[in-house]
Amino acid sequence: MDGLSTTTLLILFIGLSTAAAMLLRAGCERIGTPPLVGFLLLGIGISTLDASVGVINVETEVGIELLAQLGLVALLFRVGLGLDPRRLLAKLPSASVIWLGNIAIAGLTGYAVAQWVLGLELIASLVIAVALTATSIGVVIPVWEEAGDLNDDAGTLTVDVAELDDISGIVLMALLFAVLPVLQDGEGNFWLSMGAAAGELVLLFTVFVTFCWLFARYLTPRLYRLLHRWERTPEHLLTVIALGAVIAGIAEVLGFSLAVGALFAGIVFSAYPEQVRSNGAYGLLYDFFTPYFFIAIGLHLDPTLILPAAGVGLVLLIAAVAGKLIGTYLPARLMTDRASAGLIAVSMVPRAEIAMIIAHQAYQLGPWALDAELYGAMAVVTLGTCLLTPPLLGRLLARSA
Repeated sequence: MDGLSTTTLLILFIGLSTAAAMLLRAGCERIGTPPLVGFLLLGIGISTLDASVGVINVETEVGIELLAQLGLVALLFRVGLGLDPRRLLAKLPSASVIWLGNIAIAGLTGYAVAQWVLGLELIASLVIAVALTATSIGVVIPVWEEAGDLNDDAGTLTVDVAELDDISGIVLMALLFAVLPVLQDGEGNFWLSMGAAAGELVLLFTVFVTFCWLFARYLTPRLYRLLHRWERTPEHLLTVIALGAVIAGIAEVLGFSLAVGALFAGIVFSAYPEQVRSNGAYGLLYDFFTPYFFIAIGLHLDPTLILPAAGVGLVLLIAAVAGKLIGTYLPARLMTDRASAGLIAVSMVPRAEIAMIIAHQAYQLGPWALDAELYGAMAVVTLGTCLLTPPLLGRLLARSA
């Protein structure tokens, strides 16, 4: 491999990994497993191969990281695109009780286990707590659809709560990473510094949300009329994605992450989701880029630490499952019957995109925020919850039919 240029290595990596990712996607869908499981395992496999023969150099890693960031933007842009702020506001009175209960108990359970069972430091415990508040409705939606229950009361309530989880997970992530530098320094008046950091975040977040609202309210309708007049249908998508990338970049400039910006960029265009997905073009871009985010996570996992991380991962997996089951079931019983509450609770168990985004962002800050073993442990949580939940939910839905 020493005789190959960086460009050649990167092209080979893109070609081989994309082909492998598409085959894994098809295989995972055939056996009812979320494709992200296959992508994570692919990344781990490449990392193991690289540790043996050194197929990836430093320059190639830069290109892979760019692909991973584009995958992150594509992933959260799609999440935001599927959110309807008006519908969420209408459902807020019923869904908010379950949402608040499940993120509070899931977060507190994660923090308690990390701090007092695993003996982790404050910062790592907070990262894990925030990551475990999230869920992944995309893992269980196919199961609900196959059972024909997605549009029932329990199915729609599940989607509403999960969408609120997505938003709160990103907002909590933004708040966490705003105060982490203060926690790391630990100098001066702690609470004064914490308040100043949180206050600055709230101010900048208000500015950013206001900008997104104005863009969606006044510019987006005019933009679509202009695009329909001047561009062909596939070209609309590229312009919208380009503007979404600009919004994500603005969030990064303001001190947030690309993840926050990409989510709100999707929300900006959520009034016209079908036009963005026209001709299936967006689906192709999404399918191309998003695997690289999970492949990059697998690449960052040290193969020698996977087994040592399994023990910690198992403890966190138990905390992740218990936190969501208890935190969702108890408040859901106030809103619906026992069977529906159980279905909603099980549907909140998977941790995938948002949880790994939070872990990945913390891991990139350095070992003081999240070390390699804990990063691997969070991958175990993702793999475990995504593999266990769909078959269990499928049996519960069949039993309740």
